[in-house]
Parts: sequence; structure tokens; C-alpha cells
Amino acid sequence: MKIEVDMKKCVCAGMCISLAPSLFDLDGNSRLLVIKDECSSAGEIRQAQDAMACCPVEAIRLTDLCRTE
Repeated sequence: MKIEVDMKKCVCAGMCISLAPSLFDLDGNSRLLVIKDECSSAGEIRQAQDAMACCPVEAIRLTDLCRTE
């Protein structure tokens, strides 16, 4: 599962950091930092899905790495 964040939409509400601290954090300028842009374990995938669902501006997108477009 690939994690993509539209940084133009992101308002740094922090929900993703609270729900998935192993995947998201803030950088030194208080901007969102994606720690891992790919997740494969069931736990990380669930955290990424929760973060995407709770993002108030829908800036997080998850894509299946196995899917071809």
C-alpha cells in the first residue's frame, strides 16, 4: 500500500500523526512528514486507512502497489 499526501491540501491538523505515528510526523517547520510512504503489514495498513478516513481535508490517498492502472 502506497501513501500519498497532497501537501497543497494538508492543513497539518495532526489526526494522521495521532492515528499513525509510525507513518507520519512533523518536520522542523511544522509541516507534515511522511515517515514511510509504503506500508505492508496489516497494522500499518489499518493505521494508514484510519488516517486517510480522519483527514479533515482528504489530503491522504492510499494506492495498492499491486494494482496496475
